[in-house]
Amino acid sequence: MDKLLRGIQPHTIDLCIFDLIPSFANVPYYFYYGNDANDSDFMPAEQLRESFYMALLEFPIIVVVDPDNLNIPEFLESQSSVHFRDLRAAKFSWDALPSGVATVGAITTADAAGIIKLANVHIVRLQDNSGIIVFINMSHYLVDGVGLFGFVNRWAEVCRWKRRGSAANDLPACHYIFERSSLLDKMPEDRKALNDPTLELITTTGPLVRWLAWVSPKTRGMLLSKAFSFMSVVGHTFHFSTSRLASLRASVQGYLPSDVRLSDNDILTALLSMVIAQSQAECKRDSASASYLSSLASYLFPSMYAPDSSFVTQIVIDTRPRLNGQSAPAYAGNAILTHCLVNSMESLTSGITEQALAPIAKSVRQLVNGVDSQIIGQYVDTLHKDLLRFMCPATYAFTKTTMLVSNQSRFPIYQADFGDGIPTWVSSVRALFPNFSSIKPAPPSTGGYVVYISMTEQNMAKLLQNRFWMSTNDMLY
Repeated sequence: MDKLLRGIQPHTIDLCIFDLIPSFANVPYYFYYGNDANDSDFMPAEQLRESFYMALLEFPIIVVVDPDNLNIPEFLESQSSVHFRDLRAAKFSWDALPSGVATVGAITTADAAGIIKLANVHIVRLQDNSGIIVFINMSHYLVDGVGLFGFVNRWAEVCRWKRRGSAANDLPACHYIFERSSLLDKMPEDRKALNDPTLELITTTGPLVRWLAWVSPKTRGMLLSKAFSFMSVVGHTFHFSTSRLASLRASVQGYLPSDVRLSDNDILTALLSMVIAQSQAECKRDSASASYLSSLASYLFPSMYAPDSSFVTQIVIDTRPRLNGQSAPAYAGNAILTHCLVNSMESLTSGITEQALAPIAKSVRQLVNGVDSQIIGQYVDTLHKDLLRFMCPATYAFTKTTMLVSNQSRFPIYQADFGDGIPTWVSSVRALFPNFSSIKPAPPSTGGYVVYISMTEQNMAKLLQNRFWMSTNDMLY
């Protein structure tokens, strides 16, 4: 800590519209490490702590918000009576976690002292030194997944270096950059029009949008946290094996022309669109025929209960590789936007088959391929015309039948080796946001993908009853 305070160089980094859009959210993860070798020097606490503060010196944006008032991350350590073998036996289910591991939730909120911490770490040493859980969160104000995993992997690299006792010049240089101009300056002069659903996503304002954009971050976080707490959001995690997904992709591919080549992301996004649309539609039908109170709720909140003719899939796009001259891994700030795909509810809810998946997956491929630097420039220009629009995407789900898919399968999730090997398992927290899904790599020893979904309890119950969905994967927890 002392080295951090002495070494940090206060300066100001101006944030941009890419930072405002996800500013209400956190990016929290659990990293599970097993001490299978029963090493008494397994991930030593002092080295973990010292290397954390050394890594912060290279990621000053996490600490320096106001040059006169450093925002020092929360760093906690504790001991648990839970053994690592019990976590492994439970497939790392959230139910098996020791209590209190996650010190924050999905929404960026102020702590008891009224301060919004921009980073939180909790290291939990398990019974008999059998393993460690590293919980780390960063506010989406500052970074997206590239920045989060970039920091975790750098922290691990510095820790390995310290444990080896190597000379200072043996520590590889850190090449991440944080100045927002490094991204914004790559915008081209020419523009392309946004598609209608994406334009609607970022321009549909109203009293709620403008009020949430106007209030302070502390108030906004408190309000959103309370709102989501009333929605009974639950999460589940599913594993798609390489072989099973390859078989599904080959079957779907057979219904398309030979010049259309689908990726794993196309298949998974199409499948998620169909199963989530079906679960939402079934819940709305049930609600429409339920009690008087449900009828009243459907009148007051029609988008949440009334049948819809279309379904919007919000696809998270990383802009880095699409901006000319922008090195994909170098920029560690926020660089994502959401592009929307609309399908008719009828096409998504008539039954999931390989043939029905084919046109949906093709549409996903075309949408993702079509996002280029000119589209990104238009996206930024549209938001800059009215900065209060930054809260539009956050409130969109209250007016549309929709879901958001974030493909994180290329993130270096399983590279954080602090000197005793990579994590056995990495996962998000139990409940993030309603109608949210992410696609992550499975551990290298397993292969395939891990798909996380968070929905309301009612929608999730319908999803778990979908035979086609459940036949494509193994539900882990």
